[in-house]
Amino acid sequence: MSVMRKSDFIGLALLGFVIGCRYSAPVADFYAQKCYPVLSTVLSRVVSACPVSLEEVVVVGFIVAFLVVLLGSLFRKKGFFHWLGRTARVAMWLVVWFYLGWGNNYFRTPLYARMGIERASFDKAEFDRFLARYTNALNDVAGSAVPVDRSTLEDDVRAFYSEKVVGYGYAPIHHWQRVKDPLLNPLYSSVRVLGFMGPFFCETQLNRDLLENEYPFTLAHEMAHLAGVTSEAEANWWAYAYCRQASSPFVRYSGYLGLLPYVASNAEALLPEEEYDAWAHRLEPVVKADYAVARDYWDGKKVKVVDDFQRWVMDLYLKSNHVPEGARDYAGVVGMIMTMDKNK
Repeated sequence: MSVMRKSDFIGLALLGFVIGCRYSAPVADFYAQKCYPVLSTVLSRVVSACPVSLEEVVVVGFIVAFLVVLLGSLFRKKGFFHWLGRTARVAMWLVVWFYLGWGNNYFRTPLYARMGIERASFDKAEFDRFLARYTNALNDVAGSAVPVDRSTLEDDVRAFYSEKVVGYGYAPIHHWQRVKDPLLNPLYSSVRVLGFMGPFFCETQLNRDLLENEYPFTLAHEMAHLAGVTSEAEANWWAYAYCRQASSPFVRYSGYLGLLPYVASNAEALLPEEEYDAWAHRLEPVVKADYAVARDYWDGKKVKVVDDFQRWVMDLYLKSNHVPEGARDYAGVVGMIMTMDKNK
């Protein structure tokens, strides 16, 4: 069996802290408020000079490490317990790095509880008013076709979050935490992943295939994760909050359009069929066209088997990290908008 090293005891102590965060909200709150801002600052600064994402390099490195352990045990004819011990060591450091780098934010006290508010219950009249306001705002900027400079946009999102999120208990975003390109971009397009926040070096990655009008909303969503937001619904809310206050009609359009799939799914589930049809009819033709273009564009890149597997893994991953809605958490943004607007 593999002999324990001094580093193993350090790893086990850190693993104990991770487990403490998972089962104790006060410990997770300490991590989110005191540890994550420092760790994200250090990790992102270390790799800031590298122009490409290193998150995938870390994942591939761990996969290689698991294979090396397996093949080494086979060729050297080591016993099962030797292989198990070395595999457990690699797995321990993978878990520790993931959760200390970012993942412990999942276990902190949720936003509503920190704010001392309750989620608004469904009220048909309130939903109708939200839907009317949203639809009018969307139609007002429909077809805005003057994109903003991406570097300027990134600076603006960073400034917005650094000003706003700290008051909600999140970490500020630093000037060196710039968006990077994924190394395995075709893989993400095949499963319709528009962007992701890497937990190992706190890097934000955006899919290079993003449509122009998807870029602002997706950028703001992923930067919310960088600040320490774990809920997909809340990341959508922050992205929407940024976009709808922007001076650029194009950025506002990206925010309203990015929200459209979730608004439509909520409206379809909550409204009688004739009311839903009447609402859909109110949408400007250019809105429907842009929505259809994006749907067909990503469907053309999708690899169904891979996409289905990724969705299953994502759902399992979220549920295992205290997100009971799983992948359906994304659609919770509409209820969150109504709740937050009610509790301004």
